[in-house]
Amino acid sequence: MTDKRRIPQPFVLSLISIFAALNIVVDVLPLTPVLGVSGASFRLGWVMAPLTGLLLGPIAGGGSCMIAGVVELFLGLQPSQPFGLFAPFRMGLSAVQVGLLVKGRWKTALTLLGSLIFVWILLPKGRETLLVLSFHLMGFFLILVFRTRIGCYVSSSLWKQVALGVAVAAYCGNISRHLLGNILLVVLTDIPSIVFVAAIPFTVIEQTSFLAASTILGVALTRTRARALIEVHGKSKVF
Repeated sequence: MTDKRRIPQPFVLSLISIFAALNIVVDVLPLTPVLGVSGASFRLGWVMAPLTGLLLGPIAGGGSCMIAGVVELFLGLQPSQPFGLFAPFRMGLSAVQVGLLVKGRWKTALTLLGSLIFVWILLPKGRETLLVLSFHLMGFFLILVFRTRIGCYVSSSLWKQVALGVAVAAYCGNISRHLLGNILLVVLTDIPSIVFVAAIPFTVIEQTSFLAASTILGVALTRTRARALIEVHGKSKVF
C-alpha cells in the first residue's frame, strides 16, 4: 500500500510465514480442470496470491508466495502440475504485480506484463493464438489508464474506490500469472495451439470468478488491515 510507516521486522517475517502457509493450503485445493492439460487444475491460489501481494507488498508478498511454491514442490503436493521448477514463479508473479500496483510502481508492473506479452508474440504458437492476448492487453490497458490511482483507491476511505483499486490490481496480477503459465505450457509441453483458443470461454468464467472473489475478500482484508494499523500506530491520513 502507500503506507510509509515502518512495521517491525519480526512482525513482517511472521506475516510472510503465515501467508506462505495459507497459500500452500489453498493452492492444493482444485477447482476446475485446465482444458488440454491432463491432471492439471485451477486452484484457490489464484485468489490467495493476489491478496498476499495486496496486504504484504511486492517483496514480502512475492517472497511469501515463492516460499509456498517451493514447499509445495518439495513436499510433492502438486505432482500433476506441468510447470516443474517454474511453478513457484507463477504464484510469486501474481503477488508481485499486485504489490507493485498498490505501491504505485505501475511502470514496473506494466513492464513485466508487457514483457510477457512480447514473449508470447515471439513464440510460434503464440502468434497462432493472438486472440488469447485480449485478456492480457486489457490488463495492460488498465494499468496505463489507472497508473498510481490504483494505490490511491486501495488506500481510500471509500469502499467503492477500494473495491475498484483491488479489482484492477487483482485482475492484472492474475492475468500476468495466466500468461506466464501459457508461456510455460508452450515451452515445456507439446500442447496444441488450438487448446488456448478453445479455452477462451472457460478463461472468461474463471477470471471473472477469481476477480469477484479477490475483490470481495480484498476489500474486507484491506479495511481490516487499516483498522488494525490505526489501533497500533494511531490515526493516519493514509487510510
